[in-house]
Amino acid sequence: MTAPSPGVEALLRRLSARVSVPALLAAGLVTLACAGMLESWLNARADLARDRRRSAQAARANLDEELAERQAIADLVAQDLARAKNDARAATRSQRSLFEGGMALSEERRLLEKQWEIMTTYLLVDPAADRISVMRGAQTVESWPLGGAVPRAVGGDARPLPRLATIVSKERWAHPERGKSEVVDGQLQWEPPQVGTSTRARALGENVLFTKEGLILHGPPLSREEHEAYPHLCLSLPAATARRVYAASFVGTRVLIKDGAAP
Repeated sequence: MTAPSPGVEALLRRLSARVSVPALLAAGLVTLACAGMLESWLNARADLARDRRRSAQAARANLDEELAERQAIADLVAQDLARAKNDARAATRSQRSLFEGGMALSEERRLLEKQWEIMTTYLLVDPAADRISVMRGAQTVESWPLGGAVPRAVGGDARPLPRLATIVSKERWAHPERGKSEVVDGQLQWEPPQVGTSTRARALGENVLFTKEGLILHGPPLSREEHEAYPHLCLSLPAATARRVYAASFVGTRVLIKDGAAP
């Protein structure tokens, strides 16, 4: 081993030398005083740390409470928003239902007005005035000349002329004879319709109005001879008048032949 240097050896000798009692006591007192001061400082720092901790805990509690309040407000806002969306959807559905209901009511009103127009509209045939008029109640809506036409039985038809008739069918051009069917002895007898021209088509011409009572209003016939031979109750109108009467009438329109009485 290497021997210590002379300076170190001298220092060790001084440290190992005996210390006097007063010096030892003084050193102990100084040490105790330093320890007391250190303890006081540590206690002060601990108290300060505890105060700060309590303050931090109180601040955290306040923050937690404010966060809970804000979350509750956010939940209420979300609920209000969802309720508003539902109300908006319900309002939209209600408005759509009201709109569709209004459209349906408008259509129903239009149909009722049309039905009322059909029910209250009639044709007035006045041979004395040589006019045929579209009437609504006692009011004349439109009027056209008869051109000397009068209701009459043609082709040997023996039925009496009706005073009041109801239109049951309209044909722009008179069709050929229609098919006929009847049950005879439990068997169906079918007569097919004719095609092309026929006595019926050539006799009645165009703008043909058929009534339940047998009276037929029509334009000029295609063949006068076939017209006079075709059995029917006839009111043969001028072409322009027949066209306008056809357009102004409906299935269900009444035809009144004036004889001085009200419809």
